[in-house]
Amino acid sequence: MPNDHSPSWFLRKHENGDVFGPVFFDQIREWAANAYVNPQDSLSTDSKNWTKAPMIAKLQMDWLIEIPDQPLYGPTSAGAVLEFLRMGEITVSTRIVNCCTAETTIVSEAPFFGSETRSGKNESASAPSKSGIKVNLQKHVRDLEVELLEKRVELNTANQKIMMLEVRLHDLESRLKEKG
Repeated sequence: MPNDHSPSWFLRKHENGDVFGPVFFDQIREWAANAYVNPQDSLSTDSKNWTKAPMIAKLQMDWLIEIPDQPLYGPTSAGAVLEFLRMGEITVSTRIVNCCTAETTIVSEAPFFGSETRSGKNESASAPSKSGIKVNLQKHVRDLEVELLEKRVELNTANQKIMMLEVRLHDLESRLKEKG
């Protein structure tokens, strides 16, 4: 794998498959810290073999966000948690979980709260779009709806097969009774 100082990193967005890069790893790290990289996005150094962004330890996407009546969001970076707070998608009393330690806290008591993780650099024109929690939840709901529809089709097909087999079984039982 190339070193962090090689401009050979690519980011593939989960929502639409858009690929950004090649860029330096520091750019990927900055994007992750500023909520441009979501938990379903993938990284690569060759545009062939992709790894989910949270699996890259140097991105420090170590935080899960607890959202009432919703699945956990993440893992995401401390910077992204602060960005979601700035965007109003979460509050200082939102519960978060550190994936590395399994410790639960609220945003205002997190070790990174009050720190500024943004680099202050201007985002390049080719930066990916920001990933908000609500956008990701809406996408997750759409994905679940599609999956549910597919499962319903599979269930209907299985029920039809069961009905056909029951008819066949009844027919075979009737033939056995006639012979016996």
